[in-house]
Amino acid sequence: MSSAPRPRMRVTALLGANMFFSGVTFASTAPYASIVGVETLGLSTAAFATLLSVSSIVGAFLSLGLGYLSDRLPDRRILVLAAALAGMIGHGLIYLFPSQAVFLLAMGVVMPLGLSMFSQSFAYTRVFYNRHNPARADFMVSALRTVFTVAWTVVPPLAGYVAARYSVFNVYLISALSYALCGAIFIVMMTDRATLVPNAPPAPVAPAPAGAAIRRRLPFPILSGVVGLTVIATAMRLAGVGMPLLIVTDLGGSLTDVGLYAGIAAGLELPFMLGWGYLLARLSKESILIFNGLLFALYLFLATGVRSVGDLLWLQGINGIATAALMSVNISYLQDAIKGRVGLSTSLMDVVSISATLLGAAAFGLLGAGGDYRLVIAGAAAIAGLGALVMLAGNLTRLRGPRPARPA
Repeated sequence: MSSAPRPRMRVTALLGANMFFSGVTFASTAPYASIVGVETLGLSTAAFATLLSVSSIVGAFLSLGLGYLSDRLPDRRILVLAAALAGMIGHGLIYLFPSQAVFLLAMGVVMPLGLSMFSQSFAYTRVFYNRHNPARADFMVSALRTVFTVAWTVVPPLAGYVAARYSVFNVYLISALSYALCGAIFIVMMTDRATLVPNAPPAPVAPAPAGAAIRRRLPFPILSGVVGLTVIATAMRLAGVGMPLLIVTDLGGSLTDVGLYAGIAAGLELPFMLGWGYLLARLSKESILIFNGLLFALYLFLATGVRSVGDLLWLQGINGIATAALMSVNISYLQDAIKGRVGLSTSLMDVVSISATLLGAAAFGLLGAGGDYRLVIAGAAAIAGLGALVMLAGNLTRLRGPRPARPA
């Protein structure tokens, strides 16, 4: 146990509440973003794909800057507050002024910062537990990721009901209020100085050629793992955009069905997240991620043949197993990627997410141009399988079992 001063408030409970409301911001809007953009506001698939691309490019530069600042600012919580404010403003604008212009402005310019609240919250969580209870740091990150998933279990069906009963833009009000609550939680935490985690200056490193520096920070197995995760995440983004459109078009479903689909998938993830967390003590992170990348590809392949919403819901057991690992084990994997730089390593989460969104947008613009959303899902299946194989190719010697965590 660390000798750091003990906070007077229940930090774990506050971080859990923050992760729940962070989950609400995603769970209330993500299943409906493509429906709002394409079906409600009338954007073409090409325009929506361009919007995702612009947002990704803005986010890429932003995430690199945030990763650099995160390891140097005197208080990491400032970045969480800035992201929460941006998210509240961005989704608040969409709710108050529902138009193509505002949607494009908010999603392309404001929300890249708002969406970084998720990874910045995890950066703070990791360094907080590294300081106060390092033996349980990995477990706490996994546990809080599970809390995030609880929101995905509860919120999408409720958001779907609100969208169908009132207006689909009301889901952005739910998200804006949740961003405000996340910011309020961190403001409360800042009143207790024991929750401040001072940044240690990065250890000096002797100058080296650029190629050698990259190899030292990201050896080939880690680099191939990051690339493989990015490709798998691309498939997840592509499926996340295409599946709601498949439900409301080809399968004749409703907005409520979209919420039910998202809620069931997340509910099934919960027990499997705990199971994969338990297996981390016995299996390597790479083997878990590779197996579930292939399993996710199988799920998407089977989804291309469904004929009703009910058929799709029956497949969510496979989806839950795979997504549980791909959305939880990946966090600790990426946070361990760059030795001694938790903030910079955590920024890899944003880099992977943003790169995946950019690639997924390009794939959606290409595959979805004709309105064939089964083709979109088939493309996502192929991409997921490719990502798993990329990670496998660089990690054949790392699949036997767990290794000691790299120092954070």
